Amino acid sequence: MSAITGIFNRDGNNVDPELIKKMNNRLSHRGPDGSAIYCGGPIALGHQMIWTTPESFHEKLPFHDEKSGLVITADARIDNREELSTKLRIEDKEDVADSYYILKSYKKWGENCPEHLIGDFAFVIWDEINGKLFCARDHIGVKPFYYYMDDEVFIFATEIKALLLLNIISQKLNEKQVAEHLGFLLENKEDTFYKNIHRLAPATTLTLGFKKETFNKYWTLDPTIELQLDSDEAYTNQFLKIFKEVVKSRLRSAFPVGSMLSGGLDTSSVVCTVQTIRDDGNEKFNQYNWINNSFKTFSAVFDEVPECDERHYSNLIFSEYELEPYYIHADQISPLGEIDEFFSYGDQPFLFPNHFMLWNLYKEAHKRGTRILLDGFDGDTIVSYGEGIFSDFLKSGKLGEFIKEINETAKLHGVKPYRLLINKSLETFTPKSIKRLGWSLTKFTTLDNRNNRFIHEELIKRTGLIENLRNGYEKELNIKNSRQLHHFYIESGLIQLELEQLDWIAARFGIEPRHPFYDKRLIEFCLSLPVEQKRKNGFDRLILRRAMKNILPEEIRKRIIKTDLNPNFNRSLLKFEKKCIDNLIIENPSVLEKYVDVPFLQKEYAQYLSGNTENINEIWNIVVLGLWLQKNSL
Repeated sequence: MSAITGIFNRDGNNVDPELIKKMNNRLSHRGPDGSAIYCGGPIALGHQMIWTTPESFHEKLPFHDEKSGLVITADARIDNREELSTKLRIEDKEDVADSYYILKSYKKWGENCPEHLIGDFAFVIWDEINGKLFCARDHIGVKPFYYYMDDEVFIFATEIKALLLLNIISQKLNEKQVAEHLGFLLENKEDTFYKNIHRLAPATTLTLGFKKETFNKYWTLDPTIELQLDSDEAYTNQFLKIFKEVVKSRLRSAFPVGSMLSGGLDTSSVVCTVQTIRDDGNEKFNQYNWINNSFKTFSAVFDEVPECDERHYSNLIFSEYELEPYYIHADQISPLGEIDEFFSYGDQPFLFPNHFMLWNLYKEAHKRGTRILLDGFDGDTIVSYGEGIFSDFLKSGKLGEFIKEINETAKLHGVKPYRLLINKSLETFTPKSIKRLGWSLTKFTTLDNRNNRFIHEELIKRTGLIENLRNGYEKELNIKNSRQLHHFYIESGLIQLELEQLDWIAARFGIEPRHPFYDKRLIEFCLSLPVEQKRKNGFDRLILRRAMKNILPEEIRKRIIKTDLNPNFNRSLLKFEKKCIDNLIIENPSVLEKYVDVPFLQKEYAQYLSGNTENINEIWNIVVLGLWLQKNSL
């Protein structure tokens, strides 16, 4: 969770050192343990250091290897150091920094080096001999990377705010991003709310010279691969082996490590797996000085909205494992309570209503001295609910398996089998032409829960939003089986967006977030599973449930219903922020008029005030956008 910055004058002029210092200083909150720059003619690189791993104490960035003429700056944690030490002939010891593994990998494999790295990383290497700059971002997009580029200059940084300091970059609003934000179209992985500022996409490299630039996608998930093992037990054992490894690799730390804990399947699996790893007594793992201390967990509780409270489940874990729990009272926190600070650190409008809880959970973790915070973030998507299994059975003629799964699912969830039977049959056999017609008839109302009625018609026309939505819908229509559907969910731009927003929240409090479910090894394994390993007898996320036997409390392992946090959000938004929202929507909506159908918004807001929460997500998105526009005068 450090920061990197850089300027490359592609016209050959020397970089003014004051510019890179200015950028670096702007990101000082990400690196309390050191700040440094490198300047060499047309290139300047910066770094803000935060110590997290034992090896990071020995890391000096930017690092200039004078013999090879390479200079590196990096925000990186490399998890396959042991494997790389053999291939690169490096002794895996504490005084060898992760960035040195990256540099040696570049020397050996050149621009293909990211293919050999496992971990979370964003790095840049200047090759002064060949006059080129090489940039890379990790497979999933955990580490952020923003940039501005034209024929004369390339500027990059971990956060947008460092780019906005330079006069060359105009703060011009990207209306296309505004429309997609309002329309819940989140598949673009490169644009931002600023017209000339972009994101380097996950699993992508960018090589720049003085005259040209080349983007390269170095890794893609293959939805055609299906793993074939001998038994359920073999699949379960292999999953558990990988899961323990990805969790363990995220425990390498010189400081206390904690974890989010909601009581759901994902965070509970992470927390309980940590305890089994600690009990294994691995000699190398036990060298970390925090390992014998209590493991801290951080949870949101809801005294006044008990239907959102999950303490019953987290208490089951506390009864089995020795942990040190901490809580925030999320029902006493306003969703917009620290909105100015949100925007100061986040640079863009945010999408997800639960961010106000995450902000306060990270604040509590910082207060308790935690620098590393594990999370079960979106493990559902990676492990999979097994959506599409019914369609797979029908298309392959497995009518007996289809009926059995319908009955088991209905029994488990307390619904009528015939309802599932009709829904799943129609879902499978409705012709594409009929589905397209349905979409066409509702394109200005709803599309997969995306509500376009609030968006100003002129904005829709200016940005081509409907055509972009249509293209996304066509991709969904062309999904042929459950594995392709699983692949579609994993590749969603929504995931990258949320990872980036989690990063800036954590950075505000000097914490490095680590996401065990978002490790390429686990993702590749889960995607390749036969669908019967993802869902069976009504149980979704099956492989994780099987692997957690004797690790998770049984009541959590077999839990089928996720807690709905909307009741608390609906209550808190009006309890704490009605005056603020009234001012924006009713009294002073001018900032929204170019982008939103204000009369329709006011009408729907009145419905919300009368108790109809159907459109709360759309209203929330508009409120966040409006407040951000007000703050930034865009």
